[in-house]
Amino acid sequence: MNNLVEHTVSQTNNEQIESSLSTLSEHHRSFGTDKKIFEYKASIISLYGLLEKYVEIWIKEYLDSLSSLVTEYNKIDEKIRTNHFELSLKLINTILSRESAKYQHLTKEQVLKKLNECIINPISYKFNTEAFVLSSGNLKHKQIVKLFELINVSLNDALKKNQTLIQYIKNEKQIKNISNLDIDILYYEINDLVERRNQIAHGSEVLELLSISGLEPYIQFLEKYCQALLETLVEAFIKKESISTFQKIEKVIQIFGNRVLAFEIENYTIQVGDMLIIETTEGNFYKKPILTIQLNNDSSTELIITEKTNISVSVETKIKENQTFYIKKQ
Repeated sequence: MNNLVEHTVSQTNNEQIESSLSTLSEHHRSFGTDKKIFEYKASIISLYGLLEKYVEIWIKEYLDSLSSLVTEYNKIDEKIRTNHFELSLKLINTILSRESAKYQHLTKEQVLKKLNECIINPISYKFNTEAFVLSSGNLKHKQIVKLFELINVSLNDALKKNQTLIQYIKNEKQIKNISNLDIDILYYEINDLVERRNQIAHGSEVLELLSISGLEPYIQFLEKYCQALLETLVEAFIKKESISTFQKIEKVIQIFGNRVLAFEIENYTIQVGDMLIIETTEGNFYKKPILTIQLNNDSSTELIITEKTNISVSVETKIKENQTFYIKKQ
C-alpha cells in the first residue's frame, strides 16, 4: 500500500492503473486475517486506554477539587491524609528508581514540597494527586474499587444505586435488580476487556477475535460504566459540599408538586440561581438550581431575610418529603 501511495500513475495509462489495482486487490486478500487481528488489537488497546486515562484524570481532578473545597488540610478525611503520606513516599521511590516514564515530569523535591506544605501550612495545600494513581495499571473492576478506596469512596456501594448503570443493565441485560448480582458477572465486560488487553500486551496468541458487532456491547457498557464512575465522584464531592460549604435546612414545612420546597429561614440572602443540595433516603446527593422564590405568594429574584420567615422555592422535579435539603452557608 505504501508503494502504491508513493507511485505516480498517469491518468491516460489504463494498463498501469489496472496493474496497480490488481496489486492492491491481491494484497488486500492476502492481508485479510492479519488485518482483522490488527484492527481487533488496536480496538482493545484503545478501549482499555480510555478506561485507564479517565479513571486517572477523574481521581486527580476529584482531589484537586477537594483541596479547593476543604481549605484546611486537617479537616480532610483521616483516611485520605494517611494514604496521601504513604503514597507520596511510594511516588518518591518510583521517581528515584525511574520505574515509569509517566512520572518523569515530577521530581522528588516537588513531591516533598507539597507533602511539607500539608504539615506546616495546612490552609494552603495541594495533594500529590499522581500518588493516588500509582497502581492504576491492569484496571479490572476490583482494582478500580481499590483506587476509589484510597480517596475514601466506596465504589461498589455507589454503583449499585447508580441510576445510569441500573437503567442500562435493566434495559440491555433484562436484569431488574443488580444489588445481589455477583460482582464478576456484573462487570464482566470490564474484566474481560482487561484480560484481552493483557493477552495482547504480553504477546500471547489471540485465540478469539471480537468482530465489530461483538465489540459493540463492550463499548456500550464501558460508556455507561465510565459515566457511572464520574457520577459517583461528582456525588461524593457534592456530599463534601453539603458538609463544608452548605448548611442543612432544619425546618422544612411542606413540599408541593414534587418541585416546590417551603421552609423556614433566618438571616439569609437568597437568589434565583442559588444551588440547593438534595440528599435522598438512599444516601444519594445531587444539586439543583433554584428557579423561583416566593414570599407570601409574591415572586422575587432575591430576598433578604433578617428574621425567621417562611418562604418557598421551586426546582426541577422531583423532590420528596423524606429528603434532606441544604443551602449555601452565609
